[in-house]
Amino acid sequence: MAKIDFDFLTEKKKSLPYKIKNNNVAFKEVDQENRIVKAIVNTLNFFDYDFDAIASGAANRSISDNGAKSNATAKIAHLLHHDMHRPVGKSQVESEELIDGKRVLYVESFIPDTFDGDDTMIKYNTGIYNQHSIGFSYKSITFMEKGSDAWEKWMKELINPEDADEIGYGWKVNEIQWWEYSTVVFGANKLTPYLGTKNMKKNDIADVISQKLTILANKAMRREVKNKKLFEFELAQLKQMIVELSEYDSSTKGAQSDSPEENAHEEKILTGFSSLIKKF
Repeated sequence: MAKIDFDFLTEKKKSLPYKIKNNNVAFKEVDQENRIVKAIVNTLNFFDYDFDAIASGAANRSISDNGAKSNATAKIAHLLHHDMHRPVGKSQVESEELIDGKRVLYVESFIPDTFDGDDTMIKYNTGIYNQHSIGFSYKSITFMEKGSDAWEKWMKELINPEDADEIGYGWKVNEIQWWEYSTVVFGANKLTPYLGTKNMKKNDIADVISQKLTILANKAMRREVKNKKLFEFELAQLKQMIVELSEYDSSTKGAQSDSPEENAHEEKILTGFSSLIKKF
């Protein structure tokens, strides 16, 4: 059996431009009169399908620097389906709280009287919307392996140590750059299904990414980037979509669904994306 290169996996995880984590607890309170939604958007110290767990305190710096009560221009956003062009609410509170014995990321958001806002309130009240997830980047992670002193200490921090123990290794996420939290219908650990590309062929996904990248590139070249943080956020999402497209392309090599011409076109697009990304 081949030995797993954990150093490589750690660096690969750290290099991910943008990551989504779904909350494993469906919790929300809706104040219809004041149009305030209160929700748990992430349960901390929960070992999940990424073989990692966001530690207590990991979001503190982001909340301090970019939270609702900060002086930042680009604050932590409340979006629909991780789409930066669909801000559905104005985040008023982001904090780490102890709820039902678990450390969680808790938020409160004001939902304005807009088309998306009214639709979202209706869907919250009818139970169509009852899930949330966060969009972030890894800032600091530590690899943990079963048998070490650090592992034993980590097991005492986790909500579900039995899941980590079964795997035998994982990553403690010490710090994240928290970009946003989203109201979602379904949970997914990939970004592309949320951004208008679900069930699309690779060529069509590539076209969507290309269009979005062109808009960002034109803004940069014309020096029209007024909000650097927002620009970085959108660029991080696009970089992650390219990563996912590359992974999808690799996982389907040899499949007969696309013609050789289409595969060659996709390879050319991915190469072009890589060249363009390096300019930012």
